[in-house]
Amino acid sequence: MTTVKRHKICLSIAKPDEAFEKMAKRLSAVADVAVTGLNGYSLAGADIFIGKMLDAEALDAADSLKAVFAYKTGVDDFPLDALARKGVTLCNSHVNSRYIAEYAFSLAVTLASRTAEYDRKMRKGDWSLADPYWKSVFGMRVGLVGYGGIGRAVHDILSAAGIKAYTIDRGKRYDGITALPTLEALCEKCDMLILSLPSTRDTDKMFDARILGLLGGKYIVNVGRNNCIDESALYAALKSGALGGAAIDTWREKQRDGNIPLKPFDEPFDALDNVVLSSHKAMQVFDGHARYVDDTTDNVLDYIAGKPPRNTVDLKTGY
Repeated sequence: MTTVKRHKICLSIAKPDEAFEKMAKRLSAVADVAVTGLNGYSLAGADIFIGKMLDAEALDAADSLKAVFAYKTGVDDFPLDALARKGVTLCNSHVNSRYIAEYAFSLAVTLASRTAEYDRKMRKGDWSLADPYWKSVFGMRVGLVGYGGIGRAVHDILSAAGIKAYTIDRGKRYDGITALPTLEALCEKCDMLILSLPSTRDTDKMFDARILGLLGGKYIVNVGRNNCIDESALYAALKSGALGGAAIDTWREKQRDGNIPLKPFDEPFDALDNVVLSSHKAMQVFDGHARYVDDTTDNVLDYIAGKPPRNTVDLKTGY
């Protein structure tokens, strides 16, 4: 009788919770699971790694690793080049894309309607406004910079609301959306841009002073990685009024200690009225963590069963 070799899984977590306990129990039925912290683990002998980040030094010691699964969408915390050299498959999860898209749309409405600005002034009893009017997204043309899971989910929301959407032609399939040839063309055509870009070399400071200068009086919403916007150029465009407004959810860093206040920017964005500041909340939807973990568990089980894994990341492009 032939004995089937059980896969060895390294599951890296920050701290135990119900979602991870459920994951470990399901995976333990078909594999040997070692639960570790975010650091200090060994990948020697592991066939599968599951985590929110991967230490490049730990990867060096991997001698039988075949697949890595991220229980989140962003993969900039993983050594993509090293994974490619070792021939290791990387998969992520897009299960929360529709909720991140919902948050992006809420930021777009909040920004155009000036709701946050009105709230700040009303708390002071201040009714005085040089310009009392707000704008409706229903009359806007919206450009989607990034047309992956989140971008397509935003498009679904826009379509349901009857809002015309555009994106950049990257050679994908585009149904019900107009694909324009360049970012410059998108800036010229649209009244608002919603960004859901990954952090890659190609997206680094994509929105520099030159591109922001093409958005006279227009709006930007960013729920993608923060590297795609030049922070100083953004502040200058907002302060001068060259850019109509911006809603930013992602910054260069996140708060590590809940007892220490953190403003993750050098420019005084908090002094401007035409910006909505959000603290990386798009992905913190209620039950979002559990959905990520459950979706990743299903993907790993399919992989162990011999099925092609979902959401395989292109290690060259980073998404």
